[in-house]
Amino acid sequence: MSRPTRFFFDFADPLSYVVEVALRELEAAGAARVERVGYELQPPPAPLTRSSDRVWSERLQAARRAAPALTLDPPTLVPWTRKALELHVFAGARGVGAPVRRAVFEAHFGLGRDIGRIDELVAIAAAAGLDRSEAKAALDVDAHQDDVLDARRSAEGLGVGEVPALFVEGALAQGFHNLTDLSTLLGGLPGGGR
Repeated sequence: MSRPTRFFFDFADPLSYVVEVALRELEAAGAARVERVGYELQPPPAPLTRSSDRVWSERLQAARRAAPALTLDPPTLVPWTRKALELHVFAGARGVGAPVRRAVFEAHFGLGRDIGRIDELVAIAAAAGLDRSEAKAALDVDAHQDDVLDARRSAEGLGVGEVPALFVEGALAQGFHNLTDLSTLLGGLPGGGR
């Protein structure tokens, strides 16, 4: 079987969320096999910004146009996502990466929660069936920080400079165009619909 498509994303990026939801649908239809790789758009110590910032606001509006049925109401402050990405690695190693990833995206965009806070992430981990104390300890001591940093360096080695990005059969597609192009790129859904 061929190597899965690699999807580079950031939990605070609305366009990454739109692509994540579309990829879930493609996977459920058997049209794609995807490996998710976290990519911090604004790693610390970059200053935190607001979702009303021009760049973030444009990304949010583009995401709303692309997926009008998707709830996209992030908090006012765009958080650093390193801890959320560390949780993604932690959960993936325990077989619950997909539900944790979904819950982190939904907490940020659907509930307006601050996914930069460890207590929020520990609650998500516990709801997914992970041990609360173990998850908190892993996040407190940066147990997966090197994994997150290595993933970014590896992505940059492939030419990734922005998200969402897809690495498909040796070719890199960066940015978001539309859901039809995404479906075509990955082989499409049966019947061509979304």
